[in-house]
Amino acid sequence: MLSNFSIESNYHNNVYPNLFLTYFFGGVMPRINTISISLIMFFLLFILCLGTMAHAQPTNNQNCKNIAKKMMGEDIKIKKIHKQMKHVIDAATGKESKNYPPIDRFNRHVNILIHNLGFRVESMKELIEDAKQEGNNCQEMARNISGKVNAMQEIYVNMGISLENPETSGSKLFDLNKNLEQQANGASSELKSAVKSF
Repeated sequence: MLSNFSIESNYHNNVYPNLFLTYFFGGVMPRINTISISLIMFFLLFILCLGTMAHAQPTNNQNCKNIAKKMMGEDIKIKKIHKQMKHVIDAATGKESKNYPPIDRFNRHVNILIHNLGFRVESMKELIEDAKQEGNNCQEMARNISGKVNAMQEIYVNMGISLENPETSGSKLFDLNKNLEQQANGASSELKSAVKSF
């Protein structure tokens, strides 16, 4: 009877710890290791994302600033076109109008100015598309400036149409050129504010 108890006791003493060790190292430990590795990977990815975002923000802002400055350059050229157009209109409709060619589709100077305006407006539209690919601030700038650039494109189209009738082309071109000045000034103001915010 004593020997049986001893055998049974020894059996429990040896088997239960072995079962525990087998369960712990075979079942629990691998899970702990898996969870630990998962947590480490999560934190590494989190830190990497934070680093990428921190690096991307200044880069996006610098890209936006460069785009805005390029647009300001195009806007300045549009303002120069407006001034040259005003000079041509004043000369062709003023007291000395007989010494200047009429404002019509054959007026070479006017045609060159309208062509240049179209080129500058198209450049601004391309820069707006570039801005849309950047960060939120850049996209906001693109939204704010789009309406004015679209208005300038419409002015460009209407300037070409206005030359078809020589009797009204002078007055129509004058009104369109005045509107061009307003849109260019509005665009300039928006772009200056955008550059300061980047």
